[in-house]
Amino acid sequence: MRIRSVYLKVLDMEAERAFWQAFLLSEPSKSGSHWSEFALDGARLGLLLNDFGEKIAGSGAVPVFEFEAGDLPSAIARAQSAGALVVLDGLDNPQMNSIVLSTPGGHEFELCNCRLHD
Repeated sequence: MRIRSVYLKVLDMEAERAFWQAFLLSEPSKSGSHWSEFALDGARLGLLLNDFGEKIAGSGAVPVFEFEAGDLPSAIARAQSAGALVVLDGLDNPQMNSIVLSTPGGHEFELCNCRLHD
């Protein structure tokens, strides 16, 4: 079994798509007013427009992106440049070695050098 895709329900498709495009340095493989999708090394990150009245409170899913140690600082800088805010900085914690950020729309995501801790 493998995870095929994870998707986030978003209130502003254009803003969320622009954030992920800037952070991932990638154009979406599918893009529309109600669904956008990014292909990521065998998995997909999707964005679904929440135009069906659900109340979104907090972050319902937290995708974790794994980087080599040398690539992690530039990924953090890129995320912050695109508008992400730090939620929890565990980079100095040897058991965590990751940072949790939030998109401008409030979705949390984690960046880590996780291979050292598997």
